[in-house]
Amino acid sequence: MAYEKVLFYILTVPFFVRAEPATGELINPQAGAPFFLATAAASMDYEVEMVITSEAGFLLMRDNAKKVKVRPGVEQTVYDFIKMAKDAGVKIYLCVPSLDLTEEYKKEDVNPELCDGIIGGAAFLDKLMSGEYAVITL
Repeated sequence: MAYEKVLFYILTVPFFVRAEPATGELINPQAGAPFFLATAAASMDYEVEMVITSEAGFLLMRDNAKKVKVRPGVEQTVYDFIKMAKDAGVKIYLCVPSLDLTEEYKKEDVNPELCDGIIGGAAFLDKLMSGEYAVITL
């Protein structure tokens, strides 16, 4: 079966933040990869959507993605990866549990520049079960 749509479910990207000892920079080498893959899929003319949940939701809050670098000493941040995906036409949604899991963030903290909306589990399952999407979980 050939798919025209790709759905990335971003749950297992470990979003631990570690500070680079020498500089204090926040580093997460894994956090940019899902957005890079989504950008690649969009550039291959797939319709791409991402559902971000759990701790990975941190990246869609306020300016958090601008604070996290992908490698020590490199200026590129996770924000740059997300913007690249958005510019390629990727739709990015925050799953409700990202807000429910923490008292720290509320709906108004979501960065509308990076997030196309907030969806619940039923909406995600509807997409998943429609048979229209190739689903990739990271």
